[in-house]
Amino acid sequence: MSKLRMLFLAVVLALTGCGDAATLTLANGQQQRLSDFEDNWLVVNYFAEWCAPCLRELPLLNDLTRAEGPAVLAVSFDALAPEVLQALSERHDMSMPVVASLDGPWPFELPRVLPTTFVIDPDGKLAERHQGELTAEDIARWQNAYWGGGF
Repeated sequence: MSKLRMLFLAVVLALTGCGDAATLTLANGQQQRLSDFEDNWLVVNYFAEWCAPCLRELPLLNDLTRAEGPAVLAVSFDALAPEVLQALSERHDMSMPVVASLDGPWPFELPRVLPTTFVIDPDGKLAERHQGELTAEDIARWQNAYWGGGF
């Protein structure tokens, strides 16, 4: 193999390996990539059990999870063991997947306020950030603006 061809191959391999994929680990240990949600809207909600507004908005997020619309992920702001997250999810009747950690280049930074909810478009880009407790009006507005369908 010529040196030029080897150099070209090395550059191609280096470029395809650049940039780790955005991944998540669910409370049950399952791993997924942001690209698994490609072509779908995604709502990512940061919560903590000690956050009263976070707990108050859970019924809205559960309804959104059950509706035809975006995928919904609940991300624990606190680093908790998987079994603790599973118990928390059951205790609060959370129907959406609970995420233990996000890794790699997600299209947003770790929130400084709880609750914080991010709307990710089907191309994996940030469409909207909402700080504070969600209301039914917020979700209806997103539905009309982004994914349509019933809520």
